[in-house]
Amino acid sequence: MAGKEIFPDWDRNPRAPVPLPPPLSCDCQVHVYEDQARYPVRWTIAHEIPDGPFVEAQRVLKVLGFERMVLVHPRVYGTDYAMLKDILRALPDRSNTRGIVVVKDDVADRDLEELAELGVCGVRFHISARYEPYPRDAFLRTVARARALGWHVRLHMDGPDLLDYADVLETLHDIPVVIDHMGRIDLAQGLAQPAMRWILSMLARDNWWMMVSKGNRISAMDRDWDDAVPFGKAFIEAAPDRIIWATDWPHVRWRKARMMNDAEEVELLYRYVDHDKALVQKILVDNPARLHGFR
Repeated sequence: MAGKEIFPDWDRNPRAPVPLPPPLSCDCQVHVYEDQARYPVRWTIAHEIPDGPFVEAQRVLKVLGFERMVLVHPRVYGTDYAMLKDILRALPDRSNTRGIVVVKDDVADRDLEELAELGVCGVRFHISARYEPYPRDAFLRTVARARALGWHVRLHMDGPDLLDYADVLETLHDIPVVIDHMGRIDLAQGLAQPAMRWILSMLARDNWWMMVSKGNRISAMDRDWDDAVPFGKAFIEAAPDRIIWATDWPHVRWRKARMMNDAEEVELLYRYVDHDKALVQKILVDNPARLHGFR
């Protein structure tokens, strides 16, 4: 790993948010990185892999007051699902855990069916100028496979890339579509920017969702993140029944000088809803339960 870029570690001493979230709250995006000798990454990357084993994710969420989680398979593992499968198989009870994976054309249908049996319920796309090109025909083929399994789609995209891909995205009417991380829009461009207007137009459709996570990361601030609050409020006002939230633990490639405590992320969500308990219940419990099939 010598010579690879090193980023700040996640806060090893999480505290409980004030107030605690309601029972059965769900963190809708947690990444896990187990022993690399057993589960090697599949891509050549320029940064170190964080120390983020499943047992630590469980500990952090327990302190934060979250009973449910969605394990989002990190893209550095490609379509090698061994780690995720082993974690899900080892759980004595998978009723409060779900998974999301990256899928490519060469993944066999039987592999997807096995993942579905283990609790995987969605496919995630990384489409951005920061990544390799993602052909539109390949995207639509994977969406069709997800639809057949009853899964949903997640879009990890930057605001400008959402606009560039809009011709294809706007064709998705019959499958739930989640925009991750507030569309990673540029907060400095304000609420009237084209990407924001487009996202709000999509949230007017009853199959489009938003994950109001990473406001702290896309913010220009190291703490409090006041510039993210108007955007979180606008998304929630647009589609309160189709909003979910996540820590995005363990905060890979964190570029700010200060690493926050994960409780601060929960408290930022509370600010988005002006501490409205009914909206907190929707975003942390009811909406993720409906999207991920929690009972």
